[in-house]
Amino acid sequence: MTESTKKPPIQSEPAVPAGRGGPAALVLLLRRHRWSAEVVVTLAAAALLVAYGSGPSFRQDYVVLICTYGLLALGMYVPYIMSGSLSLAYNAYLGIGAYACALISTKAGWSSLWGVPIGMVLSAAIAVLLGLATRKLTGFYLAGVTLLFGVAFQVFLLDRVSITGGAMGMTVARPELFGQSIKRYQIMVVGVVLVWVVGILLARLRQSPYGVVVRLRKDVPQVVEASGISAGNTGIVSLAIGAAIGSLGGSLFGMMGGVAQPESFGLHIIFLAIFMPLLGGQRSPWGAVLGALIVVVFTFELDLVEDTGTLIFAIAILLVLRLAPEGLLGLVGKGWQRFCRRLGVSGHDDRGVR
Repeated sequence: MTESTKKPPIQSEPAVPAGRGGPAALVLLLRRHRWSAEVVVTLAAAALLVAYGSGPSFRQDYVVLICTYGLLALGMYVPYIMSGSLSLAYNAYLGIGAYACALISTKAGWSSLWGVPIGMVLSAAIAVLLGLATRKLTGFYLAGVTLLFGVAFQVFLLDRVSITGGAMGMTVARPELFGQSIKRYQIMVVGVVLVWVVGILLARLRQSPYGVVVRLRKDVPQVVEASGISAGNTGIVSLAIGAAIGSLGGSLFGMMGGVAQPESFGLHIIFLAIFMPLLGGQRSPWGAVLGALIVVVFTFELDLVEDTGTLIFAIAILLVLRLAPEGLLGLVGKGWQRFCRRLGVSGHDDRGVR
């Protein structure tokens, strides 16, 4: 066999630097089994959250609130962070999820669980319609139109008393499964599991071919169009995915609280949700979940300054954006890369575009 016909050697994973075992070998092992490590770490965090909610009943409400905000942040992650489409209608999607459960249980007499898929489908359909109506809008104009829809939805909830109960809202019956009422603790556990499952799925979606296309659409839409893929349709699909996930959070919130009220789905939720992934980190869906946790702590559990939790939250946002533009997880990632470089191993594991 001549030199020209010889096959090139197969490149393998980088070897452990000579004379260095232990930590360097562990780093390479984590890189090879990145997804398994992510599943284990996030599952452990979910277990800790469930353990925290096993105490007094108010902790269960607290955990469900974290899960609601977490699903809201995950719903915004695909269209906002990955695709670059800033939709401000997520208070409406939350409300649709909660009111779907309320209407199904009070008007039709069915289990409120049926309202979960109905709310998700309805929210996704509305997001598609909004996406088609705003197909040529971007940036501030897209945000303005979707914000108006969120305002109109809240007005609808207040004015249509015969349908929504007006300002008093509607009762959401305790969900039942196979004739058995689901307890509050069980709803909390289901909420934590939902956040974990959605986070895992979005993390895989981000690295999938579709996820790469969505991220390219944000930075270089001309490349997406040149490859024969419609950038507009890709953005609409991302809006539908985000709306369905947001509705899931609203359904969880309504079933746990037992009521759906207009004041629970005001525009203030949206302005908090915008900064969740920016706080936690944009390179992973878990950054959105971490940001949601931070938002809940600062706005609902801050005892240092009882009446100015939102103010301190705003200061925290400014500090994070100034000191860690890629979010807290991004800061941790940079620290991890420095640690790996000291070991003589590359810790860089970013796959393609942002």
